[in-house]
Amino acid sequence: MFGVITAYEYPSNLCADLALILPNITFFPTTPTYNASIHSYPFLQLRLHPSCIIRPSSAKDVSTAITTLLQNNNTKFAIRSGGHNANTGFNNIDGGVTIDMQSMNKVEIAKRDQVVAVEAGALWQNVYDKAEKRNLTVLGGRIGVVGTAGFLTGGGISFFSPERGWACDGVINFEVVLANGNVINANATSHSDLFVALKGGQSNFGVVTRFDLKAFSAGPIYGGRIVFGAHATTPLLSAYTELKLGEYDPYAAGWVTVRYNHTAATFTPVSIMWHTRPKLGTLRSIVEVKPQVMNGMIEAPISEHTRNASRQVAANPQRTIWATTSFSISSTIIHRIHSFWKDVVPGIAAQYAYAKPVAEITFQALPAPPRNGTAPNSLGFGPDETPEKDLVFLQIIFTFEDAAATDGFEEALKDLVRLIEGLTKEEGVFHPYKYLNFAASFQDPLASYGGIELERMKKVARKYDPTGVFQTQVPGGFKLF
Repeated sequence: MFGVITAYEYPSNLCADLALILPNITFFPTTPTYNASIHSYPFLQLRLHPSCIIRPSSAKDVSTAITTLLQNNNTKFAIRSGGHNANTGFNNIDGGVTIDMQSMNKVEIAKRDQVVAVEAGALWQNVYDKAEKRNLTVLGGRIGVVGTAGFLTGGGISFFSPERGWACDGVINFEVVLANGNVINANATSHSDLFVALKGGQSNFGVVTRFDLKAFSAGPIYGGRIVFGAHATTPLLSAYTELKLGEYDPYAAGWVTVRYNHTAATFTPVSIMWHTRPKLGTLRSIVEVKPQVMNGMIEAPISEHTRNASRQVAANPQRTIWATTSFSISSTIIHRIHSFWKDVVPGIAAQYAYAKPVAEITFQALPAPPRNGTAPNSLGFGPDETPEKDLVFLQIIFTFEDAAATDGFEEALKDLVRLIEGLTKEEGVFHPYKYLNFAASFQDPLASYGGIELERMKKVARKYDPTGVFQTQVPGGFKLF
């Protein structure tokens, strides 16, 4: 159906070649390792069936796999780190070959505690657990089970982003396998054009196998999750709006969400916020919103916060799709978006009640751009801009159980983005930026960085991947061409 190729078709000869060349790390559908890899994807729509899976343990393995794959330019392959991007086909493939980086999960502290070297298959929980043994941390993910590679090459938002900027700006070196099999290091002094492009450019240039991250000291932070009663929705959104419009607090991070459960016919407001000093600070207005059903605000090490956040990820895997848009904050826009969404989402969900849908909207601040001598990234914000103060991005999510509802929810998602962007344009607060890690496959986050950055990334792609391997043979991800 729909031209999907089963795991037993298509590059069987090539998989046999890979098994001869890389016998200990090539796995077929009949093996436990293959099936464990497929079932480890957090969202059901990602559980595709490649003809074989490669589980490299080194950059050399990745290089060998890629050069072997390129013996046939019709072979399609996917690259997986943590596997949390919800877009189908972005980190797995039907019928081709998936390079699953999960075995490359080493985390090492180097250079007198100034650098944390992280392999591309590591999860953020591994990183924080190791770094905290030296009283260190890095700019990384806020949910422990999320992987490092997609998060960082998509920009990445951390606990410290209001103060220190995008997580990708904490990368001081990328180890990268290019399409020709060469393994190089991209940093501020070597292959500096690629260094900049990888900070926001996703998988368009090569396969990143290691990230060297700038480490810094950090103690416990205050924060967590609060679930409010339904009547707290307006006060919560007002408190978040006031937080954004008020004096900027570089230590306050997090987001507010409203969730609609169609089966229960309930709307539930939730805040997940942190203060890195730690203290209440500007979070007081949110923490004091009532009524509260559950208050999980604690002072704890970052590793405990990321572990708690991981527990909140659905224990029973479902199907999830999302999209994003951005806007400048105003006194009314968050309330207007919520009011519109609340009016329409029950009707959308009712059409697919059999799928037991849950809908969410999440409001969150963007990080600060690179300043004070930090190497630039590709995300399109200049050092004189203040998106961390001025902008909010919205994530629109549908989670559901039945695959038959997928097309309907995807169309609804497109409509919601279009109509909400109509609202923000009407109010004069629309912003074109699309956060790549939360963008839908029908969106174009790379173009949203602006024409200058887009052309710069295209130039880098032509230089390091002149035959377009990562544009044509890796169908997943957002493409430059």
